[in-house]
This record gives sequence, structure tokens and C-alpha cells, in this order.
Amino acid sequence: MKINKTILLYLILVAFSIFNVQAQKKPSNTALSCPEAAKYYAKDSINIVTFGASTVQGVKGFGFQKFLVEHFKNCYSGKTVDITNHGIGGETTAQGLLRINDAIKNRTGFVVVNMGINDAVAITNGKLKITETEANMRAIIKIVIAKKLIPIICTLQNVDDRESTINVTVNKHIKSLNTIYRKIASENKIYLANINGALRSNFALYQDAYHPNERGYKIISFVIFDAINKAIFDNFLQFVVTQNYPNPANTFTKLDIVLPEADKIDVQIYDIMGRLVQTVIQDYLNTGKHTLEINTTNMVPGVYFFKVSSESGSHNATKKFIVVR
Repeated sequence: MKINKTILLYLILVAFSIFNVQAQKKPSNTALSCPEAAKYYAKDSINIVTFGASTVQGVKGFGFQKFLVEHFKNCYSGKTVDITNHGIGGETTAQGLLRINDAIKNRTGFVVVNMGINDAVAITNGKLKITETEANMRAIIKIVIAKKLIPIICTLQNVDDRESTINVTVNKHIKSLNTIYRKIASENKIYLANINGALRSNFALYQDAYHPNERGYKIISFVIFDAINKAIFDNFLQFVVTQNYPNPANTFTKLDIVLPEADKIDVQIYDIMGRLVQTVIQDYLNTGKHTLEINTTNMVPGVYFFKVSSESGSHNATKKFIVVR
């Protein structure tokens, strides 16, 4: 049976259209890089309050919280993840200040503060002064710190000013507020999530003049994820001494030590008779992961023990290993 060329061409076009739609619907395969902090997190749960206006609340079904939950569940295996949304569209920092205490009541962990675009609009319209926004944000951060929570302050994304002279001025105020927010973060030694630096002025990441689209929100989630991981690395690591590798050792072996705070660390090697064979290190180490490489060429084959202790007395560990030839 002969197929009419017109019909054949039509079928090809339909098939191509279906393929093209499916390709567009294919989810992003952006890989998530898990931080080293995830391996050594000392807590059983990750608790985050997200606080702000419409960018935090989410717009038209889009938001960053669902992505943030996925990131933590993917990287922090076995940990409970609890992220609350305290975003209210249209609010300024003055309104946020009135409800921050309720938002963080009985909470532990982290508070992500992303607020100020509505302030920039109000400043442009002569209804607010930039000094008032600064005072409000400082007060919010002070309250969070007083509750022994860890604040993450976010820089503000630009608004789309390509067809709006008013938004050109709004962006000037956003730039000034971001400078203030960086100063607040630096002075209080808290963490900054640089959303503005990630989105820049790429308005393909926006659904309207003010709010990110799904892809934009995913980028925001990465920025916040990185900031919280930095806070975890600095504040919530557990003391860990890994098994040395390679084990059995021939000419060398390595030992990883993770410290939750700076301390003087003593690492010594003993043989099976309890005799000291080698002192690996007796020195101060800072917070984080340290990899020690040990030369075993002069050690006779046999069973040995690493004994790790800290000057503070808070940390001790023993690891058995073997030397072979």
C-alpha cells in the first residue's frame, strides 16, 4: 500500500513535535555536590526556619524550600529534615520584625532571612528610609542570635528594570541594601547567602519582574544550601577518627581526623606490646578535617594501634591497623 507523501510528512511532523515536547519536559539533571560536612554532622536533624516576604513564601507554586529539602535528604542520609516557611508576600522588614519571635519560637538550628525588596520599593516611593531597613534587619538578626539560632542573611535579587525606569531606582536601593546586609553579616560573624551574586541580572530565571521561576528558585536553593553547609562545618561537626587507609599498610598510610573545634591533638603509634613506636603529631589543629600521612617503611610487619587524644580531654580514639611487606 502506498502512503501519500503529504500524510507521511504530517506524521513525521507530529512525531517530531511530540519528541520536542517530551524533551522540554525532561527534568534538569543538574548534579548535586554533597559537602564533606554531611559525613560528619553531629546532630540527628536539620532544622531551618525560612523567613521573609514573597520570595520566601513562594509564587505561583514555585519556591526554594522543596529543593532545599531534597538537597539535605540526598546528602545527609538518615537525618530528619524540618524546614518551615514563614514568608508573607508584600511585607517589609518592619513588618517582619513584628513577627520574627513567633516564627522562631521553640525552634533550633538555622534561620534563613531573605527580606528587603519591598523595602527597596518603599524607599523608591519615599515611604521608607534605608536607615530604617538597616535598623530593622539588625534587630531581626539580634533576636535570632539571642535565641541561640544561627542566622543566614540573604542578599536580595535584582528586579527586572529593562522596561521600567522606576525599577532602575529600585535596583540602586537593592544594591545599597545588599552592601548593608554584607556589613551586618561581617560585623556579627554570621553567614551570607549571596542570592544576588548567583542570579545576577539573568531575567530568564524570573517569572515576573520580581520573582524567580522554577529554575531561579532551584539556584536560590543551592546558594542557601551552601551557606548552611558552611555553618554546619564551622559549628556542628562531630569528632571522628577514620580507619587508616590503606590498611594493611606497606610504606605509608593515611589517617583522617575531624575536629568540631580547635584543639591540641596527640597522635601516637603503639605496637601490640604497648610500646611507643612513633609520635605522628603533637600540635594544635583547627576545626575541620585533617589528613595525616604516616611513613611506615621503618616499622616491622605486625599489628599496631593509633591512639588519638586531645589536650582538652574531650576527644579520644584508638584504631588498630596492620603493617605488611
